[in-house]
Amino acid sequence: MKKFISILLAVVLVIGCVSIFAGCEPKPKNGTLVMGTNAAFAPYEFIDSNGDFAGIDVDIAKAIAKELDMELVIKDMDFESLLLAVQEGTVDIVLAGLTVDDERKEKVDFTQTYATGKQVIIVKENSDITSADLTGKTIGVQAGTTGDMYCTDDYGQDAVKPYNNGALAIKALSLIHISEPTRPISIS
Repeated sequence: MKKFISILLAVVLVIGCVSIFAGCEPKPKNGTLVMGTNAAFAPYEFIDSNGDFAGIDVDIAKAIAKELDMELVIKDMDFESLLLAVQEGTVDIVLAGLTVDDERKEKVDFTQTYATGKQVIIVKENSDITSADLTGKTIGVQAGTTGDMYCTDDYGQDAVKPYNNGALAIKALSLIHISEPTRPISIS
């Protein structure tokens, strides 16, 4: 049996591009603006010690709601559910560290990108993995991210183990050593 090695390509602060997007015609209901997010990406969006939503994206959404004279309601959901939620109108906007790509642009409208992040591969300490060549490895990713898509396209579905959030993938790895990939990759 092959030695099981997990690698994570979709971590909390290591996001490709952070963008707000809304469905083509968001229809806020009854003076309420509904934001969809995956509140596991501090400092962008997270749940604070008081159990409240907090972070840069939450502050941006609050400012948008205030400008529109609307009440902000935040729905925390799995990352991979966010695009569908905005398409179906379950939420009006999404703020969750999403990378803009052509496939996503066919489904939703994006604002201008307001943050970028650096890509890394996280491996166990003392690992012999030193580059982005992950052939023959089991790769932990956050489900629905561009890291998930990249790894599935390049290494096949059997090599990819999706997790509901980056923290679970990190926990499964029992990390910590960070190595830069040899080429840029996008993960969200």
